Amino acid sequence: MNKYSNKLIENFPDYLFNKINEQKLNLRQTGEDIIDLGYGNPDIPSHELVVQKLIESAQIKKNHKYSVSKGIHGLRNAISKKYLREYGINLDPGRNIVNTIGSKEGLTHLLMSVINKGDNVIVQDPSYPIHHYAPLIAGANVIKIECLSIDGFMNNLKKSLKNEKVKVVLISFPHNPTTLTVNQEFYDELVELAKIYNFLLINDFAYSDIYFNEVKPPSLLKSDPELEHCVELYSLTKGYSMAGWRVGFAIGNENAITSLTKLKSYIDYGTFQPIQIASTVAINDLDDYPKEVSSIYSERRLLATEYLTKYGFEVQESTATMFVWVKLPKKYNNDSMKFSIDLLSKSNVAVSPGLGFGKFGEGYIRLALVENKQRIRQAMKNFVKTSNSD
Repeated sequence: MNKYSNKLIENFPDYLFNKINEQKLNLRQTGEDIIDLGYGNPDIPSHELVVQKLIESAQIKKNHKYSVSKGIHGLRNAISKKYLREYGINLDPGRNIVNTIGSKEGLTHLLMSVINKGDNVIVQDPSYPIHHYAPLIAGANVIKIECLSIDGFMNNLKKSLKNEKVKVVLISFPHNPTTLTVNQEFYDELVELAKIYNFLLINDFAYSDIYFNEVKPPSLLKSDPELEHCVELYSLTKGYSMAGWRVGFAIGNENAITSLTKLKSYIDYGTFQPIQIASTVAINDLDDYPKEVSSIYSERRLLATEYLTKYGFEVQESTATMFVWVKLPKKYNNDSMKFSIDLLSKSNVAVSPGLGFGKFGEGYIRLALVENKQRIRQAMKNFVKTSNSD
């Protein structure tokens, strides 16, 4: 045991994707060209207007000082106006919004600010790994519910709520990794459950701006206009292609936002102020850019799914996210890790094994659409050629 590590950290398993990441690195060091569809790191650049505003703001010396952990007023006001014009939701920038350093930081500190040790938190399985571990960091007892279909998740949730006292239900739609989406009626039903069982609903809304066929994902907050039971985590990472900027928000219930704001005031001084100023420009002036970004991902998704379905892979239908969720044929014995490692070594294509997102992700793989169409086309050719040779 590492003497400078506590029991919680020691009990965290090794990050399941590390094995594949190490193999990618080793292959690249030998000169191999790896087409990486495993790591959801956007390749589409941030908008030039935002970059220029960052440069301009960074040249103003007063912007080099400490900022405020909850975010400058202009930034919080911008996200308030965005929610009003896009979802019809009224928010008070001072009481219902706090700027976070991306969704992962926001989620972890939000849970730390509302959870008492031993409280039950329901999470989806499969799900983005921080959804499994942020509750543990906060001291919660984690209850994992299968989320491979919307009806299945809702039915299992209702059963769990009848059997356990739950403090928080953590969801994420559009969903990573499965790409599942929901409608407003689904949220209406969830909010009714929150009223009955008195729990806080947290929706990681990271993929809200990546959608196709004009099917815009709804906001959870629309189903809870009084903001009694809900918090939503919003991010500029995907829709505005600003991953490294680390700009996110926790939005919703005043008590939860107050608790998070208080905790963050002891931990950080927020993001670099020029980043906040540039992000304000993105939110206020670039509503069309996420649509451009979505169009690029839509074309890539269509290309990838055409190859996969042609060669017998079952692909989850979806109108959102930058991912493709693929069920492995029976001949691979539901071993997503072995499939992913073999695929990388034989075809130089990296994907994410479903097991890395939870036990119910086994038997699936996730593809991130973060290479251009030419590279994706080549990846799919390598993919199906290798798969058919097994």
